[in-house]
Amino acid sequence: MKQNVLNLSYIAFILLIAISCKKETPPVSTTGVTLSHASLLINAGSKDTLKASISPSNATNPDVTWISNDTTIAKVNSNGIVEGKASGVTTITVTTFDGRYTATCIVNTIKWTTYTTNNGLADNNVFCITIDSVGNLWFGGSSASKFDGSSWTTYLNKKGVGAIAVDAQGNKWFGTWGNGVFKFDDINWTTYDTSNCGLTDNTINTNAIAIDLQGSIWFGTSSRVKGTGVSKFDGTIWNTYKSSNGLVYDNVLSIEIDGQGNKWFATGKGVSKFDGINWTSYTSNNTNNNLVDIAYCIGIDAEENKWFGTTSGLLKFDGTNWTTYSISNSGIVSNAINAIAFDKKGNIWIATYGGVSKFDGTNWTTYNYNNGLTSNVVLSIAIDTHGNKWFGTVNGVFKLQD
Repeated sequence: MKQNVLNLSYIAFILLIAISCKKETPPVSTTGVTLSHASLLINAGSKDTLKASISPSNATNPDVTWISNDTTIAKVNSNGIVEGKASGVTTITVTTFDGRYTATCIVNTIKWTTYTTNNGLADNNVFCITIDSVGNLWFGGSSASKFDGSSWTTYLNKKGVGAIAVDAQGNKWFGTWGNGVFKFDDINWTTYDTSNCGLTDNTINTNAIAIDLQGSIWFGTSSRVKGTGVSKFDGTIWNTYKSSNGLVYDNVLSIEIDGQGNKWFATGKGVSKFDGINWTSYTSNNTNNNLVDIAYCIGIDAEENKWFGTTSGLLKFDGTNWTTYSISNSGIVSNAINAIAFDKKGNIWIATYGGVSKFDGTNWTTYNYNNGLTSNVVLSIAIDTHGNKWFGTVNGVFKLQD
């Protein structure tokens, strides 16, 4: 009995020594944190989730805090759930309890507003958009619609309006499909057609109106499928320019005027530049770029680069070099391009048959069914003085506040 007590005492003594010698596991310090997204595009009223990853993964204290720089634009809760509140850009920051390491995500909250025939738009197929000097928006389709921000007015009912431009005096010029050209000074209407002036044809191609630095109006005309050249009107005299004069092809689909006053014409069979005296044409033969031959629309940025939308991608011409952007080598959403516009930040906005692509020179952003644009067939673009983007589609007009 005495021996058993001694044995138990010995065992207890050994265990006590073992416990006292056992070292505690040291804590694992946090060394960093990353987020699942560096940037996030979210609709106002919608939610998305950011996930924070602590380094190392076995850090003793994985707790973090979340904060938004502007909760009026986007809020974030303790679980990293982000809620878009109003259009704008803010930063979400996650911070670790241990070490105070941080990571950030740029959140762009966008807001969409839709206008259709239910609101007052004359036609849900919107082929062109123009903004006048007082901020009224003009939309062309089967008729012309004017929107002053609160009320709608319809003009040229069922005339088929595919092109609209506003001159320096505030006159609105409407090109139609088969009914000639209409000028509106906000009171009186004047009609120009082949019966009373030198207009070469009564059909003006979609978006094929431009006003040059001297105030002359240029119209790309066609008869059915066949182009009939360009008509120029200086307020008194009409002039016609065709392939016989130097134009690369008679079916002019788009016209733009650059900062030097040169006129650029996209014809679907090449591009022509006219300086008032000389013609220069660009085709696959002299550019080694096949897309030049199918240029459909034109945009000119603040650096005077010319951008051409085609049915097979986007072309940039800097005066020397041609650069091609397509689905195969960029983030553009579709190769079939209908319109081009530029915002004050220098971003290019591209209307396509697959939605809208935005390009900041490095990054591409897509707007389509996935983030609020509920019509992927986008035909026209305009950007107002507040930076709002207006998209004409086959299902009405969409206004983007971002």
